[in-house]
Amino acid sequence: MDLSQDFRRAGRSLLAVLVFFAFSRPTVCSGGVLRTPVVAVVVDDLGFSAEAARRLSSIPIPLTWAIIPYQRFSAETAMMAGEKGIPFILHIPMEAKRYVGDKNALVRVGMPPDLIRMSVRNAFWSLPGAVGVNNHQGSHATEDLRAMEAVMKELAAEGVFFLDSRTSGSSIAYSVALEKDVPAARNQVFLDHYDEGGFIWSQFEKAFAIARRNGGVIAICHARPGTLDFLPRLYEIAPEDIKFVTVPEYLEHKRIGSWEE
Repeated sequence: MDLSQDFRRAGRSLLAVLVFFAFSRPTVCSGGVLRTPVVAVVVDDLGFSAEAARRLSSIPIPLTWAIIPYQRFSAETAMMAGEKGIPFILHIPMEAKRYVGDKNALVRVGMPPDLIRMSVRNAFWSLPGAVGVNNHQGSHATEDLRAMEAVMKELAAEGVFFLDSRTSGSSIAYSVALEKDVPAARNQVFLDHYDEGGFIWSQFEKAFAIARRNGGVIAICHARPGTLDFLPRLYEIAPEDIKFVTVPEYLEHKRIGSWEE
């Protein structure tokens, strides 16, 4: 019996385990279970360009599309997402502090709750297949309890989730969603304030750090030229310990891992 050979095999096995944990850096979630950090990337402001949607549809990482209703290419973009198996959500325009009274906002402070619910319901009818909602702008509306309660009651009736884009640090949308038993999540990183690859990568690094610390993160970008150029490269340069998921998958990971946002 060659004990030295057995020791060498054991040493190689131990080294392999140590290398795995050193580079994968799984996150410890509720109950001490090790889980891979997950990142869900949402692409906002779709519906204005069919070409942007076509480019996004070829990117080899999971994405969630956020489509603004009633735009020229909204329906075509939603159909493309359905054909490609890409989950999409309604990117509903909500009243912003900079544009108080904007009639293009489908949810405004002071609107009767029934009218808010009808506005949200009609948006779903316009784009069948949407699995959730996030707010476009909305720094004013998402701070208003009456408006958010009306939105969440309609989402509960539709059986979909809400993603708080966090355009206001004082948003109550996420907490109201949870109170109304609507599955909910919060954006934690805007990726492309500046439409330039170096800046976008630095924002992704922030997102990866949050995911490693908490278990997961949602980050929002937009269908801008620099972002559309950068996202295909992400597949090649992203760290191996990070797993990209859609927002529905993120919510399931969050439920299982019981992490806090």
